[in-house]
Amino acid sequence: MKKVFLTLFVLAGLGGIAQAGGKYVIDSAPAPMVPAGCYDAGFEFGAFAAGIFPDNEHIDDEIGGGISLGYFFNENFGLDFSAAFYATDSEVQNYTLDAVYRFPINCIAPYILAGGGLHTNGETEGIFRFGGGVDFRLFEGTSLFADGIYNILGGDVEDYTIARLGLRFAF
Repeated sequence: MKKVFLTLFVLAGLGGIAQAGGKYVIDSAPAPMVPAGCYDAGFEFGAFAAGIFPDNEHIDDEIGGGISLGYFFNENFGLDFSAAFYATDSEVQNYTLDAVYRFPINCIAPYILAGGGLHTNGETEGIFRFGGGVDFRLFEGTSLFADGIYNILGGDVEDYTIARLGLRFAF
């Protein structure tokens, strides 16, 4: 009985559509993956809290934070300059420039990054770094991001990982 009722319900629905008439246009162009305004070209300012997690015991695990300024050439590719400070015994600071490639899906964008810069901790060392994260657009032009970045240092200072959580503001 359920099958009969379901069949009649579907046929009645199809009959109603057939009687409605009118033209139907099928658009073969795919819908954009990113709604307008989620990820556009332009500048972004960020502020973040961060933790530093060294490979050895030369530097303690500590918290810190920083700011960033980025420019995206399109919805996918951009450059991001950041300055971060950590409350270790001798105050670790790093200043970096990263190439960022994001993969936007609606208003969520996983991303990867790679770059370099300077690490200071009483002495200055070069950094090569790579990592990944995700950016969640909360409102138009405002997003929450989280990422993890592995830092490889030159010289005698051990490598370390940083984890960041912050907000970005597109302008």
